[in-house]
Amino acid sequence: MYHYELLGGGTEHNFRKTLFIFFLCVIGLLLVFQLTNSKEEPVSKCLGSVTVPTVAPQQSTPLEQTTSKPTVAPQTSTSQEVTTPKPTKHVWDTMDGEGYQFSENNGPIVLDERYEKLNNLPACGDLAAVQVKPDVLEKVYTARKEFLDCINPIVAKYKGKPKEMILDWVAQVEICDKLPVFESLGVVPFENLHETKWAVLPKCKEENNLLTLGVGHDTIAEEKFNRTVPNTKFYGADPIIEPNRQMYSAFGKFFPFAIGKQPGFTKFRVLPNQNQKTRAYVFQDVTTIPFLYFVKDILKFKRIDFAWIDIEGGEFEFLDQLHNDITICQFNIEVHMKFRKEDGAEVFSEFIFKVLENQKYIFMKSLYTDVGVHRMFFINVQSPECLAKFFGQWN
Repeated sequence: MYHYELLGGGTEHNFRKTLFIFFLCVIGLLLVFQLTNSKEEPVSKCLGSVTVPTVAPQQSTPLEQTTSKPTVAPQTSTSQEVTTPKPTKHVWDTMDGEGYQFSENNGPIVLDERYEKLNNLPACGDLAAVQVKPDVLEKVYTARKEFLDCINPIVAKYKGKPKEMILDWVAQVEICDKLPVFESLGVVPFENLHETKWAVLPKCKEENNLLTLGVGHDTIAEEKFNRTVPNTKFYGADPIIEPNRQMYSAFGKFFPFAIGKQPGFTKFRVLPNQNQKTRAYVFQDVTTIPFLYFVKDILKFKRIDFAWIDIEGGEFEFLDQLHNDITICQFNIEVHMKFRKEDGAEVFSEFIFKVLENQKYIFMKSLYTDVGVHRMFFINVQSPECLAKFFGQWN
């Protein structure tokens, strides 16, 4: 009995033994199958990872096969060039540059020679109560009369002909810029990168404000003004944030939105930061703030001393508000008829006829800067405060 059990006798023991051997066989077969696959799988994977365009050329000759390693890289770049589709027509893209490149300028700031003189002017005091001397008033009123005598006959020819007027504008009115009386007004230039801004410097000392509508990646004129006229605060608005924010914030306060007549989201012609090489303007939807709301409610201005307006056609939105809704002592404006073809001529014509009717402004320095674009400079010769600050003399 004992010997029989040791030898594995009995039905139950035979079953267990057979089952154990079966499992050993199954495990052995699995190991063999796995080893067989492990030898074949890497070959198939490696072959699957080879790029056909780069390998096929290497099989042309035995010599090329022996030197295939150095030639793989050129073949790869060639295959990329072949497989990369080339556009068949122009694709619109504003990214034609790296953006405005700021240069380091650690040198001293050199003030204009007029700065010290303007800084030592007598205080303005209450401009509303200042009495401008009669001889000064006579000089200003004489300039206005001679200007009106010159400009009225020219403009009258275009009554009811707004398109003809805008086309002939600079050639017709530039004769009035040559009036000798204008030379006594003291109009001085401040050159920018692409145009010239004009100004009459103050005759008394107080805090001045200069409003820039449309920075356009160019603050050279503002910087010159800052080095010339002391006590001036600058406020600039442009819907393109960079580089305008960094440029204007060096000396003034920057506002990242467009200026129009109504609030909302408006399509404006703007100069993206990336377009430094071509200076190509594009039309984009931008946030727009009403002109009067910006000036009166945000800036809290009761009077604008200097306004420089260059907003690529947006000026047509609020030209009518420059008559009586806000006091501006002097302003430069660029009129972009080419971007307001549907009614720009009518709006400009109405504005000019209203200016001559009110006799509030005289204008000069009309100059083409592009086809369908011209600049003008306006001086307020009606406001007592403007006359006192820029043309008055004090006891």
